[in-house]
Amino acid sequence: MLKGGLTADALGIAGLYFESKNTSVEIWVDSISLQPFNQEEWNSHQQQSIEKVRKSNVRIRAVDKQGNPLRNSKISIGQKRVNFPFGCAINKNIINKTASQNWFTPRFGVTTFEDEMKCKTTLQSRGHNIFWDDPQRQPSWVKSLSPADLSKADDKRINSVMSRYKGQVIAWDVVNENLHFSSFESELGQNASGAFFNTAQRLDGAATLFMNEFNTIEESGDAASSPAKYLEKMREINEFPVKNNIKLGIGLAAHFGKPNIPYMRSSIDTLAATGSPIWLTEVDVKSDPNQGTRSMLFCTTTPQQQRQGKFSG
Repeated sequence: MLKGGLTADALGIAGLYFESKNTSVEIWVDSISLQPFNQEEWNSHQQQSIEKVRKSNVRIRAVDKQGNPLRNSKISIGQKRVNFPFGCAINKNIINKTASQNWFTPRFGVTTFEDEMKCKTTLQSRGHNIFWDDPQRQPSWVKSLSPADLSKADDKRINSVMSRYKGQVIAWDVVNENLHFSSFESELGQNASGAFFNTAQRLDGAATLFMNEFNTIEESGDAASSPAKYLEKMREINEFPVKNNIKLGIGLAAHFGKPNIPYMRSSIDTLAATGSPIWLTEVDVKSDPNQGTRSMLFCTTTPQQQRQGKFSG
């Protein structure tokens, strides 16, 4: 089953085109449905999802020490904390300033360091990130290493950073952008990412271990990081060397130009079928398509899916 979405900028006839690079097969398509949704219908779906996924019924009984009901009791309920992981990136400027800490803490429940824990910044430092597959984002000295020396350096890196911060972070971005890039795979073999995740599981099994990738929900035309490619990489990681129930999370960078809401929704629905937690890790929006104004959201940890990884609204 294929599922997708599009935003139409004009009225008229819509044509759906299917293509395969495999010339030896025929393409048969049936049961096609193209359903339009207006803004009111989108909002209604969102509210229905919130009622189904985010809410539940609670029965409250007021009793005395013996368990007897207290009649005519008055009960007030106040929210003490939010069970909705919503966060923002921080850097050393916030860490070192009390005023910034006091502003940040009551507003956000989770955070990710922008650069302080990346290998290019420090070899001792949400664990973002242990490895970055983009060769341009790695320390300059890495490029001169032989495969054997690179393997030793990688082992030192993952052991040092994870041992230092074990128990202090709730999640690790084990490999960053390894759908668009493959520098570790080209030097260490196709199973490099699987080996990294297996080591990470051994070092800090309590934390969720994320792949972190861009354009999986932002750009429908980026074939390298499509939902199908993301799921294929997850299976590859989970099955190396044998399936050992790695606590995998789906990290979506979410750098939007003009958000395509139908495509975003269908992509997240596809990923949610894994049952893995889904986090929007680096959300920013270049412009508001309705207002024409620029806005930036450094929102690094938006809703982890509460029920089987499903995304609601």
